[in-house]
Amino acid sequence: MKYDVIVIGSGLGGLTCASHLSVLGYKVAVFEQHFLAGGYATNFKRHGYEFDVSLHGIGGLQPGGNVYSILQACHVLDKIKPIKNKLAYQVEWKGKLIEIPNDLNKYQELLIELFKEYEKEIMNLFKGITRFENGFNRFILQSHKGVLNKVHPDVALFMSWSMKTTDEVIRKYVNDDEFIRFFTTLWSYYGLPPKQLSAIYFFIPWVSYHHHGKFYIQGGGGKLSNAFVDVIHEHGGKVFLKSEVVEITLKHQQASGIKLKDGTQYEADIIVSNVNPITLSTLLPTNDLKIKPQEIGCSLSQLYLALDCHSSKLKIPEEEVFFLGGDTPEQDYEMTLNQQFDTCGFLLTNYGSIDSNFEGILTMTYLDNYERWPSEKTQYKLKKEEVTQMMLARLEKMYPGITSHIVVKELGTPKTMERYTKNPKGAVYGYAQTVKQSGRYRLKNQTNISNLFMSSAWNNPGGGYEGVISSGIMTARRIHLMNYK
Repeated sequence: MKYDVIVIGSGLGGLTCASHLSVLGYKVAVFEQHFLAGGYATNFKRHGYEFDVSLHGIGGLQPGGNVYSILQACHVLDKIKPIKNKLAYQVEWKGKLIEIPNDLNKYQELLIELFKEYEKEIMNLFKGITRFENGFNRFILQSHKGVLNKVHPDVALFMSWSMKTTDEVIRKYVNDDEFIRFFTTLWSYYGLPPKQLSAIYFFIPWVSYHHHGKFYIQGGGGKLSNAFVDVIHEHGGKVFLKSEVVEITLKHQQASGIKLKDGTQYEADIIVSNVNPITLSTLLPTNDLKIKPQEIGCSLSQLYLALDCHSSKLKIPEEEVFFLGGDTPEQDYEMTLNQQFDTCGFLLTNYGSIDSNFEGILTMTYLDNYERWPSEKTQYKLKKEEVTQMMLARLEKMYPGITSHIVVKELGTPKTMERYTKNPKGAVYGYAQTVKQSGRYRLKNQTNISNLFMSSAWNNPGGGYEGVISSGIMTARRIHLMNYK
């Protein structure tokens, strides 16, 4: 009943932290309220078909990439099979599907071909992004050595970009609305349009995608989570499922253990919270947790579909296609918040063209507004069916005949996200990834309560697969550093 480290919650931030500490020799236990480990990184089955809950793509999974290095340090890399995507993604642009190459140089060539008048500016932008990556790497290395006596120019550029929005950074190079709309197609991955989204949250994953390749995990996000669990077990740790933590016990104002819903108690030298900070504050017997109120990020709705035929029969595009809405990303974002599902932007993912394990599986993914979903059950069910039909009507118009081949349809809404993860408002990225909630402003991984740490999308560095995996390794290394200086 005594562990070196207890992790509350088994999202990727918690599993990364737990697995790395296990590898380093700590006796670790993870407690998860759900019957599956992984948080959003799980799979589920309906009528014989398997679906990936959330993974669309992950960058940096080739040597030199951030995610590659972290998974290697956690001994997870040899337990998964990364599949390199043929394309980074596709985007519907002026009536045509444009393929974005999963190759940096070819992508730059494509942009110059589409925006010939900005050839020099585009080349300078790509050079700037390379400097940004170098500055980020130098910043991480040098920050461990204390105060920077002499700031490298690339570090200065990284720090400058970290205080700007994505739109502000790009306009320094290419001041053109159409170029920005095309170049920032991935903004919906991060929950905010370019004029609100922190440049850090756009460019760090952009670097992972385009500098180090976009990948999928064979078998889905659940396979990745299970690999982390296996590492924990192999190193003497334990992952407890259907074990809800209701209290963090304190001894001499230090976190010292947990209490489960069934009354069972466990002790530990270190407690790591993978749950959202709002819930975390309710687990403490006192109100001493100092957390500044921040804006919660958006949620999303995702329609999971299974076909009775191969997607190629219906001419469904391979891999992923972004369909843009509105005239600008900002207008598109407002349309999603207003639930204009028949006209706003969405992402169509053809899983079967990426991984044969998911043949015939499609998803339609929309950013969504939690506040517009009713709480009353009957009204909620009626709206859920209404939204499902709206999405299907749009898909039928694009690919005539597809609805007659759909054998499974399941809509996950912001309420669904909240129910399974207990994230307030069904948030998928934690706090909104704005400039004032990013970088040094992001919620720190170490709390003001001794021996209590946090590791999730809500903390530094932020949401998304790479963000939470990075949060997990950062927290684990801080704990290890404090114990073995």
